[in-house]
Amino acid sequence: MVTELFPGVNAIYSKYLDVPSTSQVDSPGTEHRWHFLDNNEELEQRGIKPVGTLVCVHGNPTWSYLWRSLLNHVSEHQLPWRVVAVDQLDMGFSERTGKFRRLADRVNDLNDLTQALDLTGKITTVGHDWGGIISLGWAVAHPDQLENVVLTNTAIHPAGFELPSALKLASHPAVHGWGTKTSPAFLQVTHALAQPALAPAVRKAFMAPYTSADKREGVANFVADIPFSQEHPSRPALDEISEAVRSLKVPALMLWGPKDPVFSDRYLRDLMSRLPHAQVHRFEGSSHLVGEDNDIATPIFQWLAGEQNSKNISRAEALGEYRPMLAELDSRTEDQTTAVVDINPARSLSWAELGERVNALAAGLQQIGVKAGDRVNLLVPPGIELTTLIYACLRLGAVIVVADAGLGTKGMGRAIKGAGPSYLVGIDRALTGARLFGWPGIKIAAEDLPTAKRKLLGVAHTLPELYAAGGKASAQELAFEPANPDADAAVLFTSGSTGPAKGVVYTHRELAAMRDTLRETYNLKAGSALVAGFAPFALLGPALGATSVTPDMDVTAPRTLTAAALADAALAVDATTVFASPAALANVLETQDALNPAQRETLEGVSLMLSAGAPIPEHLLAKVQDLVPNARV
Repeated sequence: MVTELFPGVNAIYSKYLDVPSTSQVDSPGTEHRWHFLDNNEELEQRGIKPVGTLVCVHGNPTWSYLWRSLLNHVSEHQLPWRVVAVDQLDMGFSERTGKFRRLADRVNDLNDLTQALDLTGKITTVGHDWGGIISLGWAVAHPDQLENVVLTNTAIHPAGFELPSALKLASHPAVHGWGTKTSPAFLQVTHALAQPALAPAVRKAFMAPYTSADKREGVANFVADIPFSQEHPSRPALDEISEAVRSLKVPALMLWGPKDPVFSDRYLRDLMSRLPHAQVHRFEGSSHLVGEDNDIATPIFQWLAGEQNSKNISRAEALGEYRPMLAELDSRTEDQTTAVVDINPARSLSWAELGERVNALAAGLQQIGVKAGDRVNLLVPPGIELTTLIYACLRLGAVIVVADAGLGTKGMGRAIKGAGPSYLVGIDRALTGARLFGWPGIKIAAEDLPTAKRKLLGVAHTLPELYAAGGKASAQELAFEPANPDADAAVLFTSGSTGPAKGVVYTHRELAAMRDTLRETYNLKAGSALVAGFAPFALLGPALGATSVTPDMDVTAPRTLTAAALADAALAVDATTVFASPAALANVLETQDALNPAQRETLEGVSLMLSAGAPIPEHLLAKVQDLVPNARV
């Protein structure tokens, strides 16, 4: 019996049940003794009726202990969810059957247990490692019962990849028997993947069911049943399940540790291609045992609560009336007033010119294969070019991926590889980094390049080529399909100032709601003029109908913004609003003595000063107020 001997497991959850087997590997009439963790008794004691059941399936070489945080989260917050975490046969504290159980057998075994438990309500499957494909095998066989799918680091198909080196070693004939059964090496290596390291008591708990070679036979068989080759006996079952997964339309959530040396991001991207509607939560710095490295219970149950609420109120209702991001731009096709301004080099576009440029680039991108849902990584400095790129992608329904160059090479690489773009548009420096570090995506240069350099950097297209091709497009080719409001529109990475940069996914509806909130809260309406010392605000300008300008500064280094550069930018558009980070404002104040009377007079015309992104000392705000005396700060 599993008791408090194992930290984090309430003895009331530990259950055993004799279950008739319908597996072909067993003789007719065979029963097997299953062990599992189940909070149903606790829910009954508290008078809580569950709204659904989570069936949690571990992989190799763990056991149901892996899911204790979900049980404890439900208990602590008295949530209405039943959690059943199984020990697969030959694993954990379930019976050692003496049979070699393959993938199809294990899917069948799981079905035997859920039937014996009479789990007739709505089911959310939760899987990790090889428990992922087994849980999905159950899911595709029970579409009427399936409510949601949750996956943590797993793989459901080789997808053309070689066997990961760790598994290749474990399955090698010279190593397999000793590494997985005779010795506890395979378990020890797996447990060592935790980041930070497992506490000694937790490590001991994970080892508890596997203290001798005969108890580790299931561990060895699991490794031997990895169906990477076409000829493997379990390959047909793997192919069937992995293809059937594409038909699943239920909500799906994936929680991922990208430092996993076994199930790396390539398997995540394969899963995303099969479940494109899934939400993905990557825990940067985490590895294979993502549920040990992080609190995964909170995001899982928050997500489940959101799915429950969505049955009663749609996301559209929650976010209000939807007006597309390009609506303002499309309403100004004849407007010759200034829309966007670049300071260095000096350049500007009217609303009509910006609209024509956006449409030409959208047509050019479309001609090279960019389509709705494709992720396009934009490694271009803020300004007219980046603004045009963003709105051209939104026009096509492509998903923009924007990460600040201030993240550095390592941070940028982590962000780009995590986002998995199909296309990458960049300046020379970005394309060089992409070549050196293997960043994904078909390469598009921001400018024309010599043939030799283009070949060296692996550039397939250039923006001037796309503008030229798109500019020749017919009216029919420029009649773009409206983007689905609830489709992904952008992946915007945080600054990395509070830990690894995190990619935040916005739908078209969410971007529009953010725009509307800014407009209504700060009166940023059509006719406003905006100086953006923070790039995203400049990019919102065309959606707000506000003329926007980015000051002459290195946007990756906020302290490069001087008072004179800020004033010159404000003068260029007769600015009413300024947004700058606290670091940028600190340098503006340090350099304000260089302002001439005309520049000071320009800043006196600012009516709104916004700053965010870090703590802002009160004395700094007071000095800023002196610089823009007529502004709300």
